[in-house]
Formats: sequence, structure tokens, C-alpha cells
Amino acid sequence: MIKVVISCLALFLSSNLFSQKIEAQGQAIIYNKDINDARYRATQQAIKQASLQASASIRSNEVMQNGVVSSSTSIQSAAQVNNVDIISEQIFDDILSVTIATRIQPENMCKNGSVNPYRKSVGITGFALQVPQQANLGALHNIGRELPKSLVDAINQQGYLRALSATNLSVYPDLINAPTSANNDGSLTDVARIGEDLGVQYVISGVIRDIGELYPKHPNQKTPLNSLLSWANREDGQRKFVLDLYLYDGFSGALIFQHRYDEIGEWNTKETNKVGFGSAKFWQLHYGKVVAQTLKDMSIDASDDLTCQPFVANIFRTESNRIHINAGALAGIKKGDQFQVFRRYEIFDQLQNAQTQLNNANINVTITQVQPNFAIGELAVEARILNVQQQDVVIAW
Repeated sequence: MIKVVISCLALFLSSNLFSQKIEAQGQAIIYNKDINDARYRATQQAIKQASLQASASIRSNEVMQNGVVSSSTSIQSAAQVNNVDIISEQIFDDILSVTIATRIQPENMCKNGSVNPYRKSVGITGFALQVPQQANLGALHNIGRELPKSLVDAINQQGYLRALSATNLSVYPDLINAPTSANNDGSLTDVARIGEDLGVQYVISGVIRDIGELYPKHPNQKTPLNSLLSWANREDGQRKFVLDLYLYDGFSGALIFQHRYDEIGEWNTKETNKVGFGSAKFWQLHYGKVVAQTLKDMSIDASDDLTCQPFVANIFRTESNRIHINAGALAGIKKGDQFQVFRRYEIFDQLQNAQTQLNNANINVTITQVQPNFAIGELAVEARILNVQQQDVVIAW
């Protein structure tokens, strides 16, 4: 009996030791005056924020341990959130903001059992507008490049990923069928090549499906009848914002996550005003605030999606028993860190499309020097003996 009591007490203390109380904020747009629906969506965003904060806190604890994680400290995992309390909420411009307090209990939500301590790099390409004529209202013709630039800023502000802008690149020649469209030569969209050119681990692209007015009007002019109908439906000035976001593995080109965002905001300015996407005037509009909130949702989703993904870096130089990898201090790499080496092979499918295959070489490398954008590691023997070459990779699970 005493043993049972002691075991239960130890389990209780262990559970509380490895849990932490975190406050986080979330926001959601209020539609049709439905506060409960907005509160639910804002709380869900806050929960994601709390989980990301918990993962960052765990990574900080690992740094304090000189990069050595004891096998008994099995809390290197995504956080499970329990007992969520809303401690405050406020409404401004039809956006509900909530602050929650919750106790984070780390659980093995990641299939590989760990959250590695490194900032993964993502390259963000240009976003194409499916119906270009819709940009005429407000002169939003720059949305294809300025929107992803704003996403880069939002992701970097979150601090969990390192986002790079590549908005000059276009991924999809056929927007309607994206993300499964093919290039003009018949080959599949080559995201892997883009990832290699940018030197990033992941690639984010998107298609802006709809930024048209919610209530359909006459294609050429706003007639009195249309004005009356739109007033009666309280939809005059409402504008849609529908976007598909695609997240790819930059090494294989595989689509690993995708999200759709479908929002509505009020275009509360004259139809003849040339606002431009991303201008100070744009962000002051109710529609601009809706887009800003959606960008925050996108940045949180991208960070949350990649929490449990492995960290991968390219080997770009080998010399004796030393290798150079294309990630350094900016990615959180420290002297003494260890990685597994994987060999990269190119194979071809039945259609002769090139595919990337990574095979575990059963070799570890220890980091000895760290620079902002690259690091140098040492192998047990010379790289040529182990057949470690440029374009092979190192991985931390």
C-alpha cells in the first residue's frame, strides 16, 4: 500500500514538474455578430501559440544544459494543452482578442518523439492571383509579391522559423489545378529545385483564389437596382479574401501541408481610390485588418506544422574529416551539437521524373565551429573514406 501511495505521489510530482503554466493570446474575426464562434476560433489560435511557446521554452532549457539532453529528460516533445482558462477578452473593429492561461503538459504528440532546438528555414515564393481583374478595385495589383513579403515578416516575428523572401519566383503555371499543376514542358512543378536554389529546407507558396466583392454587381457599372439590393442585403462594400497556402519539403519537393483561408472584410473606402496592397491606407481599412489577422493565422499554422519536422541542412563542402553545412548560429546551431549524416540519391519514377531519396549513412558529425550562416563539423574519419560528399545532408530529429 505504501509503495502504491509513493508511486502515485511520484507520478503526480513528475507530472507537475514537467508541466508549465503559460499565457497566450489569440484573435479571430467576428462574423454575423457570433461572439461564441469568434471566441472559439480565437481560443484555438491562442492554444497553438501556447504550444509553440512551450516548445521554445523546452529548447531554451536544452541550451542551458550545454547542448546535452539527458535521456531521462523525455520532455523534448510537442506540448499538450489542458485546462484552458480565458482570463480576458476584448473586441475592436469586429476582431475578438482573448488571453488564455493554460498548463502545458508535454506529451509525445510528435511521432518521432522530439522537438529539435533549431530554427528551420523556409523560402516563400510569389503568390499568384487567380482572377487578376479583381485587383482593379483598390489597385491591388502588387498583391502577388507584397502579400508573401508580409507573410515573411509575420513568420519571422513569430520567431520559430527563419523565413526568406523569394517573391520573384512563380511556382504554378496552371493556377486552377494548383498544387498539382505541371510545367509547360509537362514536368511536375519543380519545388525541389527552388528549395535547392534558395538553400532552404521548406518552401511555402500560395494561390490567391478570390479577392472579389461579396455581392455580385453589374460587370460594368453600379446600377441603382444593384445598389438597392446590396443595401438590403447589408453586403455593399464587403470583399472576399480566399487563399490556399501550400507548404513543401524543399529537398524532395513533396507537398506536406496545405491550408485554406476564407475571410470577408469591409472595403470601407471609395471604389475609385487607388490604395495599393500593403500601404498605410490599406492596413487602416477593415479589409486590411482582416488580411493582417489572416497573415497571423498563416504564420502560426506554418510554425505549428513544422514543429515536429526534422531539421535538415545541406553539406556544401568536404575537406579531410571536416564538413561544412549551410546552417549556423542563425538556425540555433551550437558548438558540440551532433547530427546524423544522410546520403542523397536521385532516382527516377516510371515517368522518368527525378525524385530525391535520403539514406541513413549511420555516421555522426560533431559541430566544432559556428558562423552565422554555416557551421563546420568533424567526422570520426576522413569524409572520402566514408563517401560523404557535397549535397549530402545532416539531420536532427
